Amino acid sequence: MKRKVHVIHHTHWDFEWYFTTNESFVQLAYHLDEVMQALEEQQIDYYLLDGQMSILDDYLTRFPEQKPRLTQLVKSGKLAIGPWYTQTDELIVRGESIVRNLNLGMTLAVSLGGYMNIGYLPDSFGQSKDMPKIYNGLGIQQAVFWRGVPSDATAQREFHWQAEDGSSVLTANIKDGYFVGVGLIYSDDAPALVKTIADGATGDDLVLPVGGDQRFIDFNLRERIESYQQALPDTELEESNYASFFEAVKDNKLPTVTGEFVTSAVSKIHRSIYSSRYDHKYLNDKVERRMIYQVEPLMVMAEKCGIRYKKGLLDRIWKLLNKNHAHDSAGGCNSDKTNQIITDRFVEADQLSYSLVDYLTRKISESRINVLDGELVIFNTLPWSTKKVIRCVVSTPFAAISLEKDGVSIPFEYLHTQKAFNGSIRRKKGTEEEDSFYFVHELLVEVVLPPLSFVTYQVVKKDQAIAAKPLTEAAEISIKNDNYQVTFEAGELSLVDRKRKISYKNFIAFEDGGDEGDTYDYSPPYEDHQHRLNLANATCSTTRNALMEQFTFTGEWQIAKGLKEREARKRTQGVPYELTIGLLKGSQQIQFHLEIDNRACDHRMRVLIETPNQNAFSYTDTPFGTIKRAVEDPHIDDWQKLGWREEPTAIFPMLTYVNSHGATASWTLFSKGIKEYQFIGERFQTIALTLFRSVGFLGRPDLLRRPGAASGNEFKLIPTPDSQLLKKMSFKFALQLDCSFQPAQLAKDYVDYAISSPYYQIQEMNRFTTTLKYFVSNPLKHQVIAQEGITLDSQTLVFSSLVKSKDEPGFDVRVYNPDFCQKVDGGIIKGARGMRYTFVDLRGRAVSETREHDTISLGSFKPGEIKTIHIVD
Repeated sequence: MKRKVHVIHHTHWDFEWYFTTNESFVQLAYHLDEVMQALEEQQIDYYLLDGQMSILDDYLTRFPEQKPRLTQLVKSGKLAIGPWYTQTDELIVRGESIVRNLNLGMTLAVSLGGYMNIGYLPDSFGQSKDMPKIYNGLGIQQAVFWRGVPSDATAQREFHWQAEDGSSVLTANIKDGYFVGVGLIYSDDAPALVKTIADGATGDDLVLPVGGDQRFIDFNLRERIESYQQALPDTELEESNYASFFEAVKDNKLPTVTGEFVTSAVSKIHRSIYSSRYDHKYLNDKVERRMIYQVEPLMVMAEKCGIRYKKGLLDRIWKLLNKNHAHDSAGGCNSDKTNQIITDRFVEADQLSYSLVDYLTRKISESRINVLDGELVIFNTLPWSTKKVIRCVVSTPFAAISLEKDGVSIPFEYLHTQKAFNGSIRRKKGTEEEDSFYFVHELLVEVVLPPLSFVTYQVVKKDQAIAAKPLTEAAEISIKNDNYQVTFEAGELSLVDRKRKISYKNFIAFEDGGDEGDTYDYSPPYEDHQHRLNLANATCSTTRNALMEQFTFTGEWQIAKGLKEREARKRTQGVPYELTIGLLKGSQQIQFHLEIDNRACDHRMRVLIETPNQNAFSYTDTPFGTIKRAVEDPHIDDWQKLGWREEPTAIFPMLTYVNSHGATASWTLFSKGIKEYQFIGERFQTIALTLFRSVGFLGRPDLLRRPGAASGNEFKLIPTPDSQLLKKMSFKFALQLDCSFQPAQLAKDYVDYAISSPYYQIQEMNRFTTTLKYFVSNPLKHQVIAQEGITLDSQTLVFSSLVKSKDEPGFDVRVYNPDFCQKVDGGIIKGARGMRYTFVDLRGRAVSETREHDTISLGSFKPGEIKTIHIVD
């Protein structure tokens, strides 16, 4: 039987990189003319437009008259588009972002005639183990990618990639890259090229992708195919597409492979890119959290109150985020001008999402029955009741206040009070009227909130003056709550687990080391000098009240100014910092907030947490699950001998937490925007969270961890001074101690730590509490009553999202089993009488009959299984 080479003509259109998307759009505008002309005139049979719709979205915004031509080519099967909006990073963006990305891409592609139903990610820097179940949940049964598969997993190019729940995709690993077929155009050595792509093939059908970055149409493709055909009489070359290739190989004897693919065996994987441009990672995490846990549930709550659901606003925000989730964009391996555009998109998404919360909380609050001046309305956007201490700000005409619920006082503490002026501002001070002053109080409040609802508190005048915040002298060097005590002594911090009566000395420190890498990878300098940093020279103050105890450390760390000083072992650069450590009443987390004014270049700063466990493995969350990783790569000593492309240092990505646990102790580090960790030390007892990396080039050659040509563009050094991050930055993380590792409970604990409760106060004296407060707003025509929403009652599942269903009444709740080996009972969802529900897939299509009951039994969940429930109540 003849071998058959499926020639896949395509372009890989990086959304942005060392160039901006604006710059490449000019090329796209003319490129698509060539594509349509070549297909219409039958100069080529098929063309793959890189599997992402964002470029077509931008194109059709400027050239809407071209939609009929594109639609005709898509419907004819000649032009393959979708299913993605952008080719996402799979490791440091949340699963819900990935689902939104695919749904946006599919919806747009359907409007143009349909999408390529293949999970096509030819250049992502590693593959998440959750992708098969995401793909299957959206009706995708095949996948194509390049990077990350180790020969230890399989040497075959085609295999079944399977997730823990049994979801599986027939996969083509284009392990020579999406550009290997350009050899067809430029090289006459036909046997060598075919031999390359045949290595590891499972049958006589081979795939040859002919394309490259922003590559033009190869109008001589058929001529070159004919030339190769004459040189290879035993091989048939044919213009083809991936659907035809998969049809040809589907019955081959194929291995089944599981897990994530993040090794550099066949390509660079950049397994320290997770800490490049920390400022972007933080902003992305912040907006993702707000969208998933506040905005989308709040919009469902608002619709029940009679406020129209604005899907167009959500789509606008998700498109902004998804554009920033393209693999280079998410990684941060871009030019400074590109990174500035990425920042601008994050700022736009931040402002839009914040304003949505602002508008909806106000509209609901001002539409309640018997609205009274001064009332504070606090919202719970989660499907379970919660009791917690929150921060909020209220404005009053009086200096001292009391908070009440139905006439009963509730616990609160003043953090700060200041006198403010709301009259007309004047050039000279002292001309303001006394009755134009009011007071702004920053408070800690202990609240009890029902699920998906709100609670109203009355802000009442109190006669006596505000007592000063209870501050201790520095001699009193400990803070505590029911769970922990933290003690500061001789520049070091010790921790007591009060429930288990165990002490841990010097449990946290900081580390600064050199970084001679680039925006792709960390690499230690050829001459490094690491500094272990503590708080010995810090000024320490302590705050204590009934709801919170807190340390505040201010100081300046001395570190090397740059690589030359590091080589000379000098430390002349001061880096000012402020570290707060807080213990809230009832909280299971020790909360850390570090602010740093970075004034040094080419370095990496990490926080070090000393656990009591000797760790062989780490545990962290993935887009829809949990993963167990070895803390040391088995090929750390022989990777160069094996021909790997970079050192497999056990630096890994995380989404929201990393965990170390043993037989009796489980330590979990939660983070807000920190995406990288490594276990270090002689027995790997120390968790090192990378706070940030400061580097000055997009790519550098001959790194210690990555020998050879520079990543990105190997022919030109591209300076990125903005990526040195010479500015003030904020880092937020928390430590939680437990007896055992329970990933479902940790997910809930993370939400309790990281998700704030939106609130709104009824008052008019302070028109600048939020941006939209300045605008006037009509209450709804009918009055709103606080009603509890559904309740998710499960000890085994992770709440993933709550969003209005597409094109029909009701909303969708998504949950999943985070356990990667155990089948679990999912528990129930409680709701209103007459509630109708249907289990649906990730595209919103029914996979069960519709039933009616006030309690939904979620049933059993396979390891890692995702379920989405469409509810109409």
